[in-house]
Amino acid sequence: MYALIDCNNFYVACERLFDPALYGKPVGVLSNNDGCIVARSEELKALGVAMGTPAHLLPPELAHHGLVLRSSNYTLYGDLSERVQRVLAAEVPEVDPYSIDEYFLDLKGVTKPLEPLAQRLAGLVERRVGIPVSVGIAPTRTLAKLANHCVKQRNRHHSDIQVFRKADDPGLIQWLQNMPPGAVWGIGGRLNARLMALGIDTAFKLRNASPGWLRHRFNVVLARTASELKGDDCLAPDGLLAARHSIRCSRSFGRVLTNPAQLGEALRFHCERAGVKLRREGQLASLIGISLTPGPFDRTPRGRNGHRHGLCHWLTLPFPTADTVRLNLYAQQLLKHLYQPGQRYQKITVMLEGLSPQQGHQPSLFEGSESGQRLQLMKTWDDINQRYGATALTLGPRTSKADWQMRSARRSGRFTTHMAELPQVTLR
Repeated sequence: MYALIDCNNFYVACERLFDPALYGKPVGVLSNNDGCIVARSEELKALGVAMGTPAHLLPPELAHHGLVLRSSNYTLYGDLSERVQRVLAAEVPEVDPYSIDEYFLDLKGVTKPLEPLAQRLAGLVERRVGIPVSVGIAPTRTLAKLANHCVKQRNRHHSDIQVFRKADDPGLIQWLQNMPPGAVWGIGGRLNARLMALGIDTAFKLRNASPGWLRHRFNVVLARTASELKGDDCLAPDGLLAARHSIRCSRSFGRVLTNPAQLGEALRFHCERAGVKLRREGQLASLIGISLTPGPFDRTPRGRNGHRHGLCHWLTLPFPTADTVRLNLYAQQLLKHLYQPGQRYQKITVMLEGLSPQQGHQPSLFEGSESGQRLQLMKTWDDINQRYGATALTLGPRTSKADWQMRSARRSGRFTTHMAELPQVTLR
């Protein structure tokens, strides 16, 4: 069994946590350089404001509804994300951060009743961090994602849960029969259109499609997705794009590692992969995070249940980028912060968030005139690796087996990480 913990309207929830006056008001969080809407409160959605709406095109009459716009505050969001993960890791053995606001929990070996466990997790996160979450539990990751989708359809304001114990649960089947294939994890708009054109117009029909036909007509990933809808656990989250708003690259080591140089080499490898995915998607990243998973016989602090904790940290990039060299530079800084001498590690993960389209991006003053040169360098890099193999050009040798701020005129304080930005109280 797997659980997916999804923070409800995460960016908005973070803003409201330190500014209670925002509760009940339409709130929007802006992208890099205050460009467009990337997160909306339920009140703003009800007013018809679409995701991605440029800030300067918002109707003036929204001001009469009390509209509040905030700049992205990735430092705050990243820190609160880590706090959510720590709460979960104290209760469940395996926590796999999928994005800044989503976490997969492997419940194999967990003997507690599922419904009370889900309620407890949701309650703990909301009480200790202040962020409402949705919890979906099911036999596979894909079904857990779907269970979480069911929660969001009925309750986006408060923490709530949905548990499907079996893949043939009548309630689950009903959901599958009434949702398009595009609502299934990992199926984008283009693939959804192709499936619909072939008569597979519901997730239930995708579930019952022949795996061999799906592999032949599409790819093995879609065939595995269909198998997951039947309850077969066969699709790991590594490398999948979460609704095109995050990129994640990871791989378990062949053996546990303690050498920082080896960890750095593995990290470079994943930064290269992440950079290629960014450029292939035509995206730029504003936030980078890395996660270190301890080995089975580690010495990291444990929760009160004796479970081992994963280590994760995030860093706001000076400006949006798809430059592999720069991504690796900041990732290595995070690694130095997380690495503990003598600790045994079995997995490292690179996560990119705050994605925005490269097309139309206006370089900031801090990027300078070299921006175009860096883009050309990365294009040449990709062309050479495309022609001569994926490892023809790498960051440093491969053995065998500085903080500029983005424009953010409406940014709230980084209350949990910067003492100078704490609210001031005057007593008279």
